[in-house]
Amino acid sequence: MKQKFEYGRFSYEYFIEFAKRKTLALEVLPNLRIIVKAPLGATLDEIESFMKRKWSWLERQLSELRKFKKSNTERKYISGESYYYLGRQYMLLVEKAKNDTVKLERGKLRIYTTGSVQNSENNKKLLGEWYARNRERIFKQEYVKAFKLFDYKTMPQLGQRIMARRWGSYTSDGKVLLNPRLIEAPREAIYYVCIHELCHVVNKKHDEAFYRIMNSKLSHWRQIKESLEIRHG
Repeated sequence: MKQKFEYGRFSYEYFIEFAKRKTLALEVLPNLRIIVKAPLGATLDEIESFMKRKWSWLERQLSELRKFKKSNTERKYISGESYYYLGRQYMLLVEKAKNDTVKLERGKLRIYTTGSVQNSENNKKLLGEWYARNRERIFKQEYVKAFKLFDYKTMPQLGQRIMARRWGSYTSDGKVLLNPRLIEAPREAIYYVCIHELCHVVNKKHDEAFYRIMNSKLSHWRQIKESLEIRHG
């Protein structure tokens, strides 16, 4: 849910994510999107009052992120950069080692390399291979889980394709394709996209009948979709 907040000469667009929680929380993403996490019963007046109380913190966060964004327009695949994986943001650490490998350890995404820690091309290759392996495994897991919701006789082939504006696609030759960037999103978002595309097996359009099927398979899909678009769109 998109809203506008004005405070003095400042004006911000922000998104509200309603969820089962007790308190309000504010988050600023690296892409400068502002998100308010709100309890299900919170009113817009309560949220606006909260935003006013948090204004100075919000302005500091935006200022720091703008500086960082300006100096990091291109990935260099070196220590200090941040990367998303399954809905969480991790700092990258590149360390010299006897073997080439990538691991999630102690809350960090670590590249262990036999080469120079400043070798961007090699670091990019190692990280890309790690993401590719995990995409293959996790996409398959969520797809198989989603397929069990349907009574189809055969499982459509699962593949991946880079797409500029879509998270998934059901092709004319009966394949389900997922956007590789989905690996940055939480598992439930991957699961939702799998269900969405499997619904297209029997209904190619986004009409009332399609959404009835979606509702029957995943009742809170709209909440997942909105969070996916806000955070990773």
